[in-house]
Amino acid sequence: MIPDEVSTEELVLPPDHIITVTIDGVPLRLEVTAEASGPLAVNPQIAERMGWQATFKRYWDFGEGEPFKTVGLLRTMRLGDTTLYAQVVWGTGWASKQADGVIGVHQLPYERVTFPINAVQGEQTVQRLPLIRIGGRNNTTIGTRVETGQRPLSAFFTFERGVNVLTAPTAEFIATRFDGGFLPGSDGVVELDYGVQRKTRTMRLARPLQLGDLMIDHFAVRYSDYGSAKRVGEIAPDDPRFKANEIIVSRRKPKGRVDYLTRLGRDLIAHCSALTYDFELEEIRLTCGAAPH
Repeated sequence: MIPDEVSTEELVLPPDHIITVTIDGVPLRLEVTAEASGPLAVNPQIAERMGWQATFKRYWDFGEGEPFKTVGLLRTMRLGDTTLYAQVVWGTGWASKQADGVIGVHQLPYERVTFPINAVQGEQTVQRLPLIRIGGRNNTTIGTRVETGQRPLSAFFTFERGVNVLTAPTAEFIATRFDGGFLPGSDGVVELDYGVQRKTRTMRLARPLQLGDLMIDHFAVRYSDYGSAKRVGEIAPDDPRFKANEIIVSRRKPKGRVDYLTRLGRDLIAHCSALTYDFELEEIRLTCGAAPH
């Protein structure tokens, strides 16, 4: 996006994180997310209603099967007093269930964007995390780093799902270093962009990852895409190395394409009241109450 006018004010989002923008003179409700990468995305019904004719295609790799295709075009968008030239894409699946589409926090012309999370309860503390840009010029996501003692994970916060998510090879990378294994009977499904679904199993870590004051010990693992998670062991309640109902792990080397990336779900920050992206200071601020034990 290239702004005609640059706004320096802070945007404090409403509780549902939905803003109204004008595209081709038509007001559209867009869900602001820190998870979105690449262009602004709308539901296919919006593109049909607007009579748009696509001028380009973009493909998205979700790890299984053929890449998912979206199509799009360049439009002029008004947001407050600012005009933006924005790529707009759509696919066969919905972009947002709550609004007409999705716009990434990286696409907004503000120095600071604050997501309200929950009501303020008790004494609040502020954690300051480094802000990093994940992906290339045309596929940017805004996130931070989770240290592993070796190569850090790139991590971004998402409100669209409660769980933390890993791909299979990245799960093996973490499991073999932080004593992780699958919980029996934890099969589930995670929804990704455009309604794409992937099967998951829940992995628990005996030694949690740490991000500021946050302790990360559970992940939903997309166990069959971008490689295999077959080297992650399963829980063994009678194993003497662990307490009952904890885990064991295979210590073989990971195999497959490790993307060193994780989505951090809303459950991890449920005790927090606000999440602020400060592009001027290049930091992410989490305002939180006491973490649950």
